[in-house]
Amino acid sequence: MKITIIGAGNVGVSTAYALILRELVDEIVLIDINKDLLFARELELSQSIAAFNFDTKITCTDDYVHSKDSQVVIFSAGVARKEGQSRDELFAINAKIMLECANNIKKFNNDPLFIIVSNPVDFLLDTLYESKLFSSKKIIAMAGVLDNARFKYEVGKKLNIKTSCIDTKLIGFHNDSMVLVKSQSKVQNKALNKVLNEYDLAQIEQEVKTGGAKIIKYLKTSAYLAPASACVRMIEALKSGEFLPICVILDGEYGIKEKAFGAMARISLDGVLEILELKLDDQEQIALENSLIQYNYK
Repeated sequence: MKITIIGAGNVGVSTAYALILRELVDEIVLIDINKDLLFARELELSQSIAAFNFDTKITCTDDYVHSKDSQVVIFSAGVARKEGQSRDELFAINAKIMLECANNIKKFNNDPLFIIVSNPVDFLLDTLYESKLFSSKKIIAMAGVLDNARFKYEVGKKLNIKTSCIDTKLIGFHNDSMVLVKSQSKVQNKALNKVLNEYDLAQIEQEVKTGGAKIIKYLKTSAYLAPASACVRMIEALKSGEFLPICVILDGEYGIKEKAFGAMARISLDGVLEILELKLDDQEQIALENSLIQYNYK
């Protein structure tokens, strides 16, 4: 598999590094406009490959011609969110950058699987869909996997159990209006809302929704290791066929049509294969409806 990653910043290089460690790809092309950064990234990644005696081919470049015949393109370029800045405020800047990059990819690739990692993912995916550069099934965004990892982490921390024993689910936007589907989440095969009381669940939800902001506060930059890990999980899912919370263009699910929204989906190199519409309890349905109204989806 050949993957092109646009953006050699923290998220882009962390994704490349994780892909190398997991031995998931044959070739990685890392594209950026900063030539000094590219030089350093190529040295570090190449030395890492040599240290593990791997054969992954790595190319760090500012020329999109090297992206030719990529099966997957990961967009991680743009401006990172700063402390006190909402994801929505990033939109105008990052949408312009994304469309420019996507047009360059289109010159050398017909219809690759295009994964958006940069924020705000939901609205960037809407913008890419409206551009008609790629088919709707082949454009997706990452954030649900990251939010779900934060959900699983907080449950594990609260109960002091291994995250491998936890199965969480969520849907919606990558912001404070995301819907944690507690009624369909389980801990050691027991319903989450039967294991934890409402107060504990509310605490967990608050921690999940502020997880990214806390990292920005203390790190002084946005998260990158967990987003990269979430992105790699999506690449793994291309072969495993498992359902993951992924931002996709819906076709009537949850009453949403031709709009980007986070849902449980199954993907492959051919794009979105199946979307699983979760049964929500009354409280979750109200939360969903409120989020759709807030962003003019209804």
